[in-house]
Amino acid sequence: MVDGAERTLDLTGEVCPFTFVRTKLALEEMAEGERLRVVVDHEPATRNIPRSARAWGQEVVAVTALSPTSWAILLRRLPERRGQR
Repeated sequence: MVDGAERTLDLTGEVCPFTFVRTKLALEEMAEGERLRVVVDHEPATRNIPRSARAWGQEVVAVTALSPTSWAILLRRLPERRGQR
């Protein structure tokens, strides 16, 4: 896929820990440089997904409110760090 291409993962109705598990699985399938837009309606996921993504070595581009009860988390797939997995 072209560098900077974007996929969307709609996790509306999902709660933690499923939100970050499904996000991690999606990121693992992506090429370096691709972006993943994760849509959630579970407010704790707006903190848990970015925290986990940083721990996995991924870039958190933005977390934005789409409405009072839904958010988009934009992540960029970075190169895998040695020893990661």
